[in-house]
Amino acid sequence: MSNKHTRHQHGFNGPRVRDLNRALVLEVIRQEPGIGRADIAAATRLTAATITNIVGGLIGEGAVEESVDREVRATGQPVRSLRIIPDYASTIGLHFDHEFATGVLVDVAGNVIHKARQELSIEDPQAAVDVLAKLYETLYAHRDRVGKLLGVGVSVMGPIDNARGRVCQSAQYPAWREFEFRDALSRHVDHEIHIENNGTAAGLGEYWFGDGRHFGSYLHVFIGNGLGGALLMNRRAVRGLTGNGCEIGHVNAYRDGEPCFCGARGCLETIVSLRGLAHALGVQHIGDVDLSCLDARQRVAFDLWIDRAGADLGRVLASVSNIVDVADVIVNGLLPSGALLRLIDAARDGAAVYEMQGRPGGIALHCGRAESEVSAALGAATVPFYGNLF
Repeated sequence: MSNKHTRHQHGFNGPRVRDLNRALVLEVIRQEPGIGRADIAAATRLTAATITNIVGGLIGEGAVEESVDREVRATGQPVRSLRIIPDYASTIGLHFDHEFATGVLVDVAGNVIHKARQELSIEDPQAAVDVLAKLYETLYAHRDRVGKLLGVGVSVMGPIDNARGRVCQSAQYPAWREFEFRDALSRHVDHEIHIENNGTAAGLGEYWFGDGRHFGSYLHVFIGNGLGGALLMNRRAVRGLTGNGCEIGHVNAYRDGEPCFCGARGCLETIVSLRGLAHALGVQHIGDVDLSCLDARQRVAFDLWIDRAGADLGRVLASVSNIVDVADVIVNGLLPSGALLRLIDAARDGAAVYEMQGRPGGIALHCGRAESEVSAALGAATVPFYGNLF
């Protein structure tokens, strides 16, 4: 990819700055319903005049309501509180992986109205698009959908070409190579489509529907069939040049290791993933075994996998943390909760050995709180509304 157009930092014109400030104000109101204008100004460092203009516009659009509380400040002025009106608008988030497609319908206040899930055949791109289109139709026609639909966010397996709306998978599923995903889905969806790498989408899902907002800057790791990653810096997702930033699962962790799903060799996700766990247990697919009822041999193999996968994950996380200078790491995924906590404990021990000593604030690992089976779809659903901010 040529960098001739990326040598200089881009400025923002007037409308872009207004959009960013507007989204920032909406974020604060969403996180703190009942907040007043003065507190918004303090939180955002925007001037009182700017807050007045933005809030006035949002009230005029029907996106925000302002109530006058009975309490009166010492100045004699009543306390005014702001809240997002859930019925103002909604968004749809879609996500697909190697077996299932999930969809969520969300209002602008962050309430999940409806969730849906359906199996798909990942080998055939058009068949996968058809499943996503049916999910969209189901959610769009849902009786509880509110207001106008602002757009559709889609969490897509990487790597992606965000600018062109393509999926670039090739190693395992050659039919996906340079597949014009956005164009194919737009034939069924009569709304703007926003594509997001699935690792980044899961990280945004944790921000808006989990504990990510308490940190603002953090690494997010999602253990699914593969290993997804996201980096949020000051509440903004770091996407990289093509939308494929923070592919932590494809850090080379094993010299001369096993071939990876991505086509490379020795990637971290060859071990730290449900596929890696299945291989350790001697089965083709993790769905072929009940993790709550393992035989003696499988129990030993499972314990060994927890120790190795945790140590390897911690080692890589420490290196990434040293590079980007972010201490908080949120780990989520499709493992049973007890197994996920054990893996996090092992990763915490592994990271302690490799993190840079003396840096203010040591690396801290946390268990994710967003609903793991739909977190990527939830993150995708936020993009049409908060796309100006992230």
